[in-house]
Amino acid sequence: MKFTMLIYECPEDWAARTDDARKEQYWKGWRAFTQSMMEAGILAYPGNILQPGSAGHTIRLEGGRIQAKEGAYADLPEPFSGFYVIDVRDADEAMKWASKAPAAVRGAVEIRPVL
Repeated sequence: MKFTMLIYECPEDWAARTDDARKEQYWKGWRAFTQSMMEAGILAYPGNILQPGSAGHTIRLEGGRIQAKEGAYADLPEPFSGFYVIDVRDADEAMKWASKAPAAVRGAVEIRPVL
């Protein structure tokens, strides 16, 4: 069963991505987590890392016209920072893997079944 694992990081961890003093340790944790999913054979799609929500745009159609807003759709306390797609037995196994993500300690990891 496939699940999308949505990663939300606390602002401090988000900042560590590019902080010269902290980024090596930050990326080391994510590389190890990704490698463990690869070795277990559950990584259906390696996902991707996202730029900040401020770099995005939210698009809606209103009356047939495009309405664009700069920024993310939702202003969240923990930035939506990336995703993976995993293929596991059930939701319990997906939750176990989600709990191993570095973001689970200080941010949040959401899992959703893929339709």
